[in-house]
Amino acid sequence: MTFQPAGPGKTAPKLLHDFLSFDPIRGKPNVLSDHTPPHGEGPQLAAPIGSCRHEYTNKFKQSVPPPLDLRADGNTTYKLAVVCRKCRIHADIQIDHSNSINPCPAPDHPLHHFQRVTPLDRTTSDRIRYVWNCSAADCHANLFILFRRPRLIDADLNHLTNPELLKRRYDALVQEDPHRDGLAVATPMDSLSRLRRYVSDSLNPQRTKRQFPSNNKRFQEAFGINGHDCYALLDGLGFRYEENTWTLPNPPLVPDRLRASGDLPRELLEDVEVELLAIMSKLSAELGVPNPAAEESWSSANRDIERTLAAQGYPRHVSQRRASASNAELPFFNSLGALPDFSDSLIEYAYDRQILCDPEQQAYYFECLQEITESRRTEQLQMKVATLQSQDSVSRRDILAAYRYLNILPNEGHNVDDARILEIFQAQQSDLGLDAQEEARAHLYKLGVSRSSQMLINASRQSVETYQDALTWLGNGVSQNTPDEGILAVLAIRTADNPANEEIALKAISVIAKERKSNHLNNWLLTGKNAGYTMSVDEALRHLNIEQDLSQLDPTIVPAIFDSARQDRPGERTETAISTIQQAMAYSNVGGPQHSAATWPVGLTSHGNTCYLNSLLQYYFSIKPLRDIILDYDKYKLDTTTHIEKDERVGQRKVSLVEIKGGQRFAEDLKHLFEHMIKSPDSAVKPEEDLVCRAFLDPREYRLLDASHQEQSAAKERSAVEDSSAANPETIMTNGAPATNDNPFTDGQTLASPTDTADVERHHSVASSATLQASTNGEDGDVPMKLGEMPPTPPASPGLKGQEKHTVPEYTPPPLPPRRRFSTAKEEALEIAKSNARQQQDVTEVHDGVMFRLRCGMMARGHDNSGEQTDPMRDLFSMDLEDTIVDKGVEQKQEVLADSNIQLNVPSEDTDIYSALDAVFDLGPYAENSSMERYKSITALPQLLQINIPRIGYSPSKQGAYKATECVRLEDELYLDRYLGRTHPDILAKRRQCWGWRKRLQALKIEQKIISKTSRTDLDGPTVVAEAAKYLASLDQVNKDLMAIGVEGIQGDGDLTDALAAEAATLAQRLADVEAEIELLQHSIDAEFADTKNVKYRLAAVFFHRGQHGHGHYWIYIHDFANDIWRSYNDERVEEFTKLDELFEAKTYNHGTPTYAVYVAADKLDTIQAVCRDPEQPPTPPPIPEVQIEREIEMVDTQAPTQEEEQHAGGVATGPDVAIEGGEQPWDDPRQVAGNANW
Repeated sequence: MTFQPAGPGKTAPKLLHDFLSFDPIRGKPNVLSDHTPPHGEGPQLAAPIGSCRHEYTNKFKQSVPPPLDLRADGNTTYKLAVVCRKCRIHADIQIDHSNSINPCPAPDHPLHHFQRVTPLDRTTSDRIRYVWNCSAADCHANLFILFRRPRLIDADLNHLTNPELLKRRYDALVQEDPHRDGLAVATPMDSLSRLRRYVSDSLNPQRTKRQFPSNNKRFQEAFGINGHDCYALLDGLGFRYEENTWTLPNPPLVPDRLRASGDLPRELLEDVEVELLAIMSKLSAELGVPNPAAEESWSSANRDIERTLAAQGYPRHVSQRRASASNAELPFFNSLGALPDFSDSLIEYAYDRQILCDPEQQAYYFECLQEITESRRTEQLQMKVATLQSQDSVSRRDILAAYRYLNILPNEGHNVDDARILEIFQAQQSDLGLDAQEEARAHLYKLGVSRSSQMLINASRQSVETYQDALTWLGNGVSQNTPDEGILAVLAIRTADNPANEEIALKAISVIAKERKSNHLNNWLLTGKNAGYTMSVDEALRHLNIEQDLSQLDPTIVPAIFDSARQDRPGERTETAISTIQQAMAYSNVGGPQHSAATWPVGLTSHGNTCYLNSLLQYYFSIKPLRDIILDYDKYKLDTTTHIEKDERVGQRKVSLVEIKGGQRFAEDLKHLFEHMIKSPDSAVKPEEDLVCRAFLDPREYRLLDASHQEQSAAKERSAVEDSSAANPETIMTNGAPATNDNPFTDGQTLASPTDTADVERHHSVASSATLQASTNGEDGDVPMKLGEMPPTPPASPGLKGQEKHTVPEYTPPPLPPRRRFSTAKEEALEIAKSNARQQQDVTEVHDGVMFRLRCGMMARGHDNSGEQTDPMRDLFSMDLEDTIVDKGVEQKQEVLADSNIQLNVPSEDTDIYSALDAVFDLGPYAENSSMERYKSITALPQLLQINIPRIGYSPSKQGAYKATECVRLEDELYLDRYLGRTHPDILAKRRQCWGWRKRLQALKIEQKIISKTSRTDLDGPTVVAEAAKYLASLDQVNKDLMAIGVEGIQGDGDLTDALAAEAATLAQRLADVEAEIELLQHSIDAEFADTKNVKYRLAAVFFHRGQHGHGHYWIYIHDFANDIWRSYNDERVEEFTKLDELFEAKTYNHGTPTYAVYVAADKLDTIQAVCRDPEQPPTPPPIPEVQIEREIEMVDTQAPTQEEEQHAGGVATGPDVAIEGGEQPWDDPRQVAGNANW
């Protein structure tokens, strides 16, 4: 069977270099038979630390070397047998030219280039054989390298050189014959020398005397009485013992050295002879004793190996800039199978051979050539590289750069097909300038060449010759099945941002029209008219660089994606893409999981960037006592007609009447939302703009919204009259007179009834509506109510009893004229609202602000020692924390402070909720540079325990804020016994015990981090130090290798190597001790409170955030204890959440990070009532009769209206001062609010 060589190869000098470095005893990595991986894709091959630095010598008796100055031909075979002076490894190098026509070296092939023939390799217990074949077509020389273990094993050497054994043999001889003269203790050198003499005599065919008595004095001194101590050794070498006589071996001559296998008796003795010579030389050097064989030279075999491999005298490169190549360049020489001292012509030769033998790595080999060329800067190599580039050769680094340019991970490039690459390229083109587009096409061309893709090559050249080329140029999912309208829509995209594409666009459409025989496309070519363009969902996903399908897209990360896209690629196309995806997701939700309106909470639609407020509102709604307070707020609010101020403080400060009224106004908005959340039959409701806007604004600034509303009323009234006049050529009449509106507090819309008292002092400001529309960056506003849909709690309209038939114009009114610019007051309100609404708000800050507003408007039930107002809402969250000051171990004073939440420290490592709380309550420094300490205790437990988990820290290295994403593991059941204070002496004693443990634990963790932390995640500190010591220990061999190739060696310090090795051992032991102590301390801390579980809390809600410190997305999980399920509240989506491990221990980016956790007392779980629903069914609309006018128009109610009703229907105010709420686009029917009426 014939086996073909495969894979990359090595030139003969490189193979010789690796042969001298390879230690078969060490094994992996195998620098001889293996090929080094591409630079950057794995560790470079190097001899293992501790490998033998071979000093081979020629075994002349076993070798058939090439004659001097004789060139090999097709009949020559050479063999070189060598042995290492140090490790005594035997190696046979045999090269067979029997298949050669013109063996290397030759004019076209100056060196052998050997490829591996792996199937012919052989490995046994005592030998290894590797096979190569020269890649030159006219040479094909076969190269065999055989390694054999030493003949003399350690046990044999011990018998020969162990001084104790030699002394025992002498004692035995003396004991056997005390009167024998001339006995002496044999030295190890004596023993080796005598055995070598016996072996040499055995190899001498002219020696006829081959027997000697076994009681020979010198023989017995070395080998024991009658040689019995070394019988096994001697017998193995062929010595024979009979009747007190030893006979030397008489091995036959080897008939054919080329075919000798190394197993013949003569070869064995020859190997032992040379090994004994090596051992004697080593022993002489170590012990400083004379070597009887010192006159026999130990010549190096390196030149003989060079001649055998035809690797001698090759042209070398002489650098004009430095002595040799740098270490950074060595991997590129190794990959080409070359040496750094190769001349330019040999580098070219090595490159040509490698791409021929290993075409799959052609791009990498071209990179190697580029790197070497850039280093040498020689004209010959520069010309070679330029020629290859002109022939469309592409290097690996060019390919990686092209993938990175197209935002494709380089290591994933092979998994991306050509069509996807083209889609990504085309999606980027519209956002690039002309120069950048040209650069992108260059990158695409290189990918096309490297992948042998004509489609990518044509696309990069903008070549449109065939039907498929035209479809490919259009891209964006266009195929043969795309209708003509879709073709033109995509064409509009390609030419909208780059007019330079128009010429090729016409050619593409012409080719498609010709292929399809399309009249539509031909007409477009003639007229240039297009019906318009609508972005598809797939195109929108591509534009935003979203690789998942819409069905696989996680809705929780969509806001972050939109936010990032707006920052990175602002513009109309980005907004169109976002709108397209939002609409598609809204449609897809229709077919999603459906829940009963009576048993499932509603979601809250976001006003742009208000996901955090939606989460907070859901949290408030789920707390039954808080929800009851809001729904019956009139019962708790302060009567401002009798109280113009209050003495109690809110938020530790006095509040003004404006803030009191502002809080009550906010509570009314929140009450209306809660009612809607209870009664709406829909799956989601949208908070009013007023509620959102007032959450952003300080209560003292609410007046700006009212002021802006009043300032615009007159202008809006005039605008409404002008609009109605423009819309209808006939002036609308009321009581026979033209409709007018002189009331400065109306805006020309329907006015409120005097009996509508439920919404007194509430209006929907135009300013807040405009603010929120601006904050959504072009997102759709609220969807108007459909026909027949009514508000859950519509205001009464007793004045409307019937309507007459009205004549309406037969044409659609024209659009409204542009509104006038806002007044100064409105601009001020908008600026404040925009500044807050568009920023990523922190849940904790907004929560504190909302609580402040609501409590401002409430009637105080009393006050605490600090003057802080007490009220039912404060009672839900308030707890008492005792702060104890300790000076030199003695408690000095206690101070009790009320708080509504516990704020943890910004996490710097993965932790759990208990450890995070311990850091707050444990004994710690009172202040910086202070000797005093402090600890905290809980003296009054809250009904709801709120824990703030801050995530924003400041990094001096980054000189700015950052978000801490470390995992904080939450517990479903939290026991607060361990944080109780002086009222529980037993617990306080346990706490003191744990303080010492935790202090020690913290110090150990710091030490563990210092010892183990390195720049490598897979190596700890001791391992790094140990590896450094190993490297320094290998410098001698490294220097020798470097010197062999003409590179200056590295100076090392032997003492440093020993010191590093010792330090590595010390660090490893210390690290193990630290880790063991950490584990023991942690176990002791956990066990200390294992039996103290009386104060139990359950996890009720968790706020989560995904993103960075400046942007991201919030959502909340709430536990429905009644049904024992968790739900995820993500804006308008409310779904059951079952992956509780992601909630309790969020570890990845997709999981998000918990920022605020809420626990409820275990005996008050009914405080959390996640479901409170009483949905109303919309009334059935009355029948709509048909009215015949010039065109058929549907009208409701055919009774004639009264004069008062007609005034309301016509939008004319004749009653008291009344203001309309709802703005331009109400989410509910307008609710009329009485203004400054004087009834």
